[in-house]
Amino acid sequence: MDRDHYAHDGNVNRPRERPGYSDLCQSEYHFDVTTPNGKKTLILETYLYDHSIPGLVMTEKRWSFTLPKVQGTEARPEFYVQLIAYNKGRLRPSRARQKGEPAVPILYDSRQAYVDMGDGSRQYARPEIFLGTDAFPYDFPGDTMKYARPLLYDINSDEVHRLVPRIFNNDDYGSVYMVFKTWNKGANEKWTIHLGELAIAGQKIALPPLQLCYRPTKKWVDIEPLMRP
Repeated sequence: MDRDHYAHDGNVNRPRERPGYSDLCQSEYHFDVTTPNGKKTLILETYLYDHSIPGLVMTEKRWSFTLPKVQGTEARPEFYVQLIAYNKGRLRPSRARQKGEPAVPILYDSRQAYVDMGDGSRQYARPEIFLGTDAFPYDFPGDTMKYARPLLYDINSDEVHRLVPRIFNNDDYGSVYMVFKTWNKGANEKWTIHLGELAIAGQKIALPPLQLCYRPTKKWVDIEPLMRP
C-alpha cells in the first residue's frame, strides 16, 4: 500500500520525517563593550546548519561542502562553524540606501579555535577564515582558496556583510566560516567547540564554549491537495 493516505476531503496526507542530528545548544550571544564612540552591543550568531532550509533536507545540504583545492578531489565534507558578527543597528552594506550605525571592527583569529572531541583529543581550525558566497541560494562557505582570508580578520567588515545569500540564517548580514580538518558527519553531542576570543576596541572578549545537543527525529504529516486530471 502506498504510504500516502487520502483524507475524506480529497487531500493527500504525506508522512514526513527529519532524522535526528546534533546541533548547537545555543546560537546567539550578546556582548556590551565600551568603544571610543560609546557603549555598543555586539551580537554573535553561530550556526552549524542553514536553518532556513526545510528540515527534511537541512542536514544533507551541509554535506556538499569540501575544500578540493586543499585536500584533493576525493575530500570528504569538512566540519565548519558559521559566525555572523555585527554591532547592533550596524549599517547593512547589502542594502546601500538604508541608514545605520558605523561598523565596530571585530577582529578574530581562527587559529585559536578548536573542537574538544570528547575523547581527550582536539581538532584545531584551519589557519584561515573563509567567506560565504552568494553564488548559491543557500549559505555555504566558498569552497576554493579565493574565499580564504588571512588572520587577524575583521569579521564585521563590509566585505563580509555584502555577501547575503537568498536563503540564509540572517537576512541582513553576511558570515564567515571556521573550517576544521575533520569529517562533519562525525559531529555529536560529545563535541565542544572553543572559539577563543574577539578583539574589539583594544579589549579581549572571551567567547563561551559551544555545546552540542542531540535533536531527536521529528515526524509530521503534510496535507496536500489531490491532483486531478
